[in-house]
Amino acid sequence: MNNAFVGNGLFGSLFGDAATASAFGASQVLGRMIAFETAWTRALIAAGIVEEADGALALGAIGAFHAGSFSGAASDVDGVPVPSLVAALRAGLPPGAARAIHTGATSQDVIDTAMVLCCLTVLDDFDARLGGLDLALGGLERRVGAAPLMARTRMQAALPATAALRLGAWRRLVQAQRDRARALRADLARVQVGGAIGLRDLPDGKGEAVAAAVAQALGLGVTAVWHADRSAMVGLGHWFTLVAGAMGKIGQDVALMAQQGVDEITLAGGGGSSAMAHKQNPILAETMVALARHVAGLQGTLAQAMIHEQERSGAAWPLEWLTLPAMAEATGATLRHTARLIASVTRMGTPG
Repeated sequence: MNNAFVGNGLFGSLFGDAATASAFGASQVLGRMIAFETAWTRALIAAGIVEEADGALALGAIGAFHAGSFSGAASDVDGVPVPSLVAALRAGLPPGAARAIHTGATSQDVIDTAMVLCCLTVLDDFDARLGGLDLALGGLERRVGAAPLMARTRMQAALPATAALRLGAWRRLVQAQRDRARALRADLARVQVGGAIGLRDLPDGKGEAVAAAVAQALGLGVTAVWHADRSAMVGLGHWFTLVAGAMGKIGQDVALMAQQGVDEITLAGGGGSSAMAHKQNPILAETMVALARHVAGLQGTLAQAMIHEQERSGAAWPLEWLTLPAMAEATGATLRHTARLIASVTRMGTPG
């Protein structure tokens, strides 16, 4: 978790998600950056921009590069790790082979494309988790859906219903986010190739051909340069907000249903109190609400990345690195908690 306080181990894994965190880990991001450079060099060879012999030397150097030896310390000076990575990949190569690495690309091409690839991994994982949650909710509805439950509007008793009413609402929220994920994936899965200022005219005037080859190698599409258009990244953050919010709604409902005196749900397990031994706190439900609110707050910060001045921003761009991984990990945590919470339901309905 990108927070020293809740990520220091004292709070266990409540606020973090190891699988999501690993998708944005240094080794994963660096691996995606190297994949871009590999695809770029192959594209330069295919386009006839570099000699095949030089390209082969370059590819050999990239393939032999030991990622574990790379340090991002130079980012303290350069602001991004790409210049030092390119220098490390080119080290010891003759000029022709060195030119076969990164020539015509820019740091933003590398980082944005690497970020897209990492985000797609997370998007696909979350879609699969939502699918599992949809199935779990369907199973719970078949098991307890016929139980009587008082419908409530504005937190007041409204009309008699069944547990299926509330479970159906939860399930529709889950399904809606899966539907949105498909459209989002198509919008996000785009290579970034714009070159120094976004003209896509380099190298040697063959930028479009190189962009198409790199995209194909990485399993991405090609659209207009999006250096200063951060809509897809902000849109991904919005989806995280919707997913976390949907889980937060489920958590809020469960926390209210579990109140003493309401007793509309029984959960296996639960949290104890340090002062009141009679209490069984709905820890997972409460954490889901907290995480949903946290992700919603971060979306306000991420949205400011849209104010991306001129052709490249050194201030708005890093907002994505600070917020998107944190939003993703919090969303991953709440998805994990929701799956556990649904599995823990032993009874649902108004007490008879």
